[in-house]
Amino acid sequence: MAEIVHLSAYRDQMAVQAGFREWHRRFGQQFDARTRLNDLSPATLLALAEPGEAGTNLFYGLIIGFMGHGPRRTFDSLDTPTQLRVVDIHLFLADQVRFEMMRRLGWLARYGATQYGLFDMVRRFDDVQLACRQDPPVLAPSHPAHPEYAALTHRDRDVFIRRLLPSALDRFQARFGV
Repeated sequence: MAEIVHLSAYRDQMAVQAGFREWHRRFGQQFDARTRLNDLSPATLLALAEPGEAGTNLFYGLIIGFMGHGPRRTFDSLDTPTQLRVVDIHLFLADQVRFEMMRRLGWLARYGATQYGLFDMVRRFDDVQLACRQDPPVLAPSHPAHPEYAALTHRDRDVFIRRLLPSALDRFQARFGV
């Protein structure tokens, strides 16, 4: 008996494969549609969190593939509105990767993106981004700067956490020796 495959499920599967194609090659890990940030190895997180072209290209390939453009499509071959969308998603994902590093360091009590898979974060970007804005990262009470953080307004707390990102990257690299 023939197996019935829904076309939308097949397209999603192909998009996941296209998006993770370079990640499989680069990191030697298995990823799927349910892969979340907390599933990524420290080495993978660090490679994605480092500023520069290498991390950006890894994100672009993931996003372009997840959007259904195929594994061989490049950022430069996309039209301008699609390029802008890819950049917006990239910036959001890069922030979430850095928040995951901070969580693993014990610096964050929580951040909103932990419940989403990477595929959902890209495919449902508008909804996920809104949900994460409504549930911003929270500095852990054990962090030495928590008293200063607690005295700030909600908007200033977001800025405070973002200012910690460079030192979190350094500490993460030192701790995990990647």
